[in-house]
Amino acid sequence: MNPGRITRLLLSLICWPVVLIHAQPIKSITLGGSTTAWSSGGNGVTPLVVKSSVFNPALDTTNTPGGTIEFEFQPGWISTRHFDQTENIASRVLEEGGKIRAPNAVEEKRLVIAQLKGIVNGDHRIAFERRPTSLLPINPFGIWIILDFGNPIGVSSIRFYPRNTVSTYPGTTYHNDFLRSFELWINPNLTNRQRSPDALARRDTDNETPIVTVDIEPQYTRLIKLKSLSQIPWEIDEIEVYATGYMKQGIYLSDILDLGDRATVGQVRWRENVVGRTIRSEVSVQVRMGNDNTPLVFYQNVMDSLGTPVWGEKKVVEGSQYIRLNRREKGPIEEDLTNWSPWKSVLNNELVSALEPRRYIQLRVDFTGDLFDTRKVNWVQFDYLQPPLADTLRAEVYPSLVPAEERATFHYAVLSRAVGLVRGFDRLEIDSNAPVENIRNLTIDGDPVTFEIDFAKQEGFGLRFPLVKKDSSLVAFTFDIPIFRFGTTFSGRAYNSNAGTLPQRLQAGNAFSFGPDDRPQLSGLSVAIPRSQVGKLVGEIFVENKLLTPNGDDINDAFKLFFNLLQLTRPTPVILEIYDLSGRRVHRVFKEDRNIGPAWYSWNGQLANGDRARPGLYLWMLKVQADAFEERHYGTIGLAY
Repeated sequence: MNPGRITRLLLSLICWPVVLIHAQPIKSITLGGSTTAWSSGGNGVTPLVVKSSVFNPALDTTNTPGGTIEFEFQPGWISTRHFDQTENIASRVLEEGGKIRAPNAVEEKRLVIAQLKGIVNGDHRIAFERRPTSLLPINPFGIWIILDFGNPIGVSSIRFYPRNTVSTYPGTTYHNDFLRSFELWINPNLTNRQRSPDALARRDTDNETPIVTVDIEPQYTRLIKLKSLSQIPWEIDEIEVYATGYMKQGIYLSDILDLGDRATVGQVRWRENVVGRTIRSEVSVQVRMGNDNTPLVFYQNVMDSLGTPVWGEKKVVEGSQYIRLNRREKGPIEEDLTNWSPWKSVLNNELVSALEPRRYIQLRVDFTGDLFDTRKVNWVQFDYLQPPLADTLRAEVYPSLVPAEERATFHYAVLSRAVGLVRGFDRLEIDSNAPVENIRNLTIDGDPVTFEIDFAKQEGFGLRFPLVKKDSSLVAFTFDIPIFRFGTTFSGRAYNSNAGTLPQRLQAGNAFSFGPDDRPQLSGLSVAIPRSQVGKLVGEIFVENKLLTPNGDDINDAFKLFFNLLQLTRPTPVILEIYDLSGRRVHRVFKEDRNIGPAWYSWNGQLANGDRARPGLYLWMLKVQADAFEERHYGTIGLAY
């Protein structure tokens, strides 16, 4: 990257104009598809990417760190970089993350570096030469040339040759100085670093071909190691590496996008397609938001009178100043976690979880896959609203510890901060895992107000009330609900009825003091159950009619089982079966996936074939099959006619 370009970019970050946006309906930003070319980054501020080591930091401006993203394979889509076996990728070892070296070549370092660079950059005038002279006794035997691509790339063939072969140089005899004895090794990882030994691709001790081509079963390769076994002088004009398939990993960074002012950002959504086997590839999207247009902090080392960095002393400088420092003055470059939120992963159609509305936003798309299996992303989109509903919405539920299965009373509070212009909110949606009951006592700043219940379902409930817009306003209400899971979280969202359906997430924290045992450091939206109840999948079981007399008189005609399912995070197989005293199963009452909460089932003595079970004593068995273990419960039932 041209340092002048970085300097101009850093200066533009300082002088970036302030854009004022008046109150208006929901807006959308789309990256990719037919709206905004992926290669444009979103037409914002090009991201600064830190490369090299912590002790020798450098900067680049790119949307595709490491050049791992493909823009051209299918226009309008991005995926990991794709290769078709016709492209020589050897020069990638000269890019960020890659390297080429000859560790046991003992000649003058600058000469070796120049020659190694010349054998992968397509310059047929420069070769890596192993010809001893009277002044320079160069050893041709046992020399290693190691190509490290940094990231594994699918390799299908490797070719190397001396000068005056592929490209001719009349009047020279370089074509006879080919490598007559060699070993070629490959490795998808770093040798001896990841318990991954090198694999021998070819060993040839009697090579008679100046142009050597080694075909490889297509596979991910990070290291290519060529070892000379020849005592005869030789040279290499070029090492060519031909790639195939998709890169294993890829990163796309959007520009830093200016929303004009603080904004409530809604759901992030994207369209993706699978190439090859679904199980072998994945796409993840991350988001971060900030108050300024650079998420980096630049440090200058403090120097003593001798021009030596003082250990542990540094000061913050502007990025444009940092780029002009000499190497010893340049301190570390760190992420700015004061003005920027950390990267947060989002699911498709999920709300951004940044703690508060901010002006700037950046998106990151990560790809992982296999050689012929990947994902493609057509577009990423999100909505935003200005001004935001509030600067922060901190929410708390009390108490935070209650017995499982028993109906408990909870108090919920939402504290709204409005430092600048905000829209306010007049609706709340609260998540739960059981139907809520008896919602009551809704107050705003301590005053009772009239409210409406929008809905009350298994998965949550919604409330409407007068608009809350003032700074430090507190909305509080009470409700009853049983708890079935350790760590049940009453997460929620706020809405403004006049601003569409874009919500602002409630941030868990200390919103109100409910009493002396309400500790601020433990305040939040999660509720625990006693330790003795943690780990159980089935709560207390109630059995009705242990003696079954199914004669049609509506008295004891059915055996009934009532219970609560606890701790489940997703639907899980639940089975109820009837056995005779010898242990033989006579009937399966049900087998179905059930979620957390109450359940009940009955059996009237009828078998699967329509016959009635014989009179006698039977065993019932209830099984819940979780991922880690299976929980079983037993009991007896008598059957008489």
